[in-house]
Amino acid sequence: MPTDNEFPRILQWPGYRVYQHKIDEKGKTSDLWVRRSVATASWSAPAAAARIQDAYDCYERAVRDLPWSECKTTVHIEVYRVKCPGCGVRIETVPLPSKAPFSKRFEDARGPSV
Repeated sequence: MPTDNEFPRILQWPGYRVYQHKIDEKGKTSDLWVRRSVATASWSAPAAAARIQDAYDCYERAVRDLPWSECKTTVHIEVYRVKCPGCGVRIETVPLPSKAPFSKRFEDARGPSV
């Protein structure tokens, strides 16, 4: 089983870390909870050409990833909204291909019309 530090490399999400995981062997499911690593916990505001340190609020988005062995895998990612003095409230960019509930790895393997 990978360690919490190895999960982001497998997911191909640099700058993120897994802070919790759960595997249900009977139900053949695995869940990973990820958030930005401390080193990358600031956001860019292009219009204001500034870095923002404080989040406005946060919510969790669940996305399906490729199966790991026999387990159906769901990744729960923390998505932050930040309040920029020049831009207003914006949602951070996350390492997902679209607003669909699938990871990029899943879409690349299965196709975007799943």
